[in-house]
Amino acid sequence: MSSEFSREIRKLEVRLEDYTKADQEFVEHVKGYAKTLRMLSEGLEKRGKPPSPDEISQLSRLRSDAIKSLGQVMKSESNVAHEKSHLFESYATLILCLEKEIGKLKSNSI
Repeated sequence: MSSEFSREIRKLEVRLEDYTKADQEFVEHVKGYAKTLRMLSEGLEKRGKPPSPDEISQLSRLRSDAIKSLGQVMKSESNVAHEKSHLFESYATLILCLEKEIGKLKSNSI
């Protein structure tokens, strides 16, 4: 196996690890976002009528936390897409390397 082909295979393996890590971080951010929204929903359901200043303060804090959490979700999702693009690049590069290697075999066998 050529060193270029071998190097590209290793790149794919590293990129897959990076993608997997980014995807796991994304999942954790989505879980955190859902948890924050659940807490906000429960707070909205349990509030008094009319809500007390403490309840309004707590709900406002949870709303702010939900917005921040959504920002983390969106940022981590864009990171997943970025890492996925590296995988696509590796797929194409490996096919080209493979074709080059097969071409070398054919020309050496003639």
